Amino acid sequence: MPASRPRPTLYRVFQHRLEPGVCCAVRGNLLAPRFVHPGAWDFGAAVREDESLPFGFQPAAAREASAAFGYYLFHHPCETLAPRYGRHWR
Repeated sequence: MPASRPRPTLYRVFQHRLEPGVCCAVRGNLLAPRFVHPGAWDFGAAVREDESLPFGFQPAAAREASAAFGYYLFHHPCETLAPRYGRHWR
């Protein structure tokens, strides 16, 4: 029986309202950390590891950080997480 490939991880990515380049990615099956609240953060995008990812998002680092802390912080150089500002990860 061939080994099955793990499903790509889904992340919900939030952007800080006052510092839009600061992003927090949370695995789809986890709750957002307490510091991510509507007054300071906006939902930016839902991304999967096998699709277009925002600049600055590193899948290996995201897996490690979210396993250890429940979230992954990264810097996105654009003010939006629109797909045209992303790139396909290979």
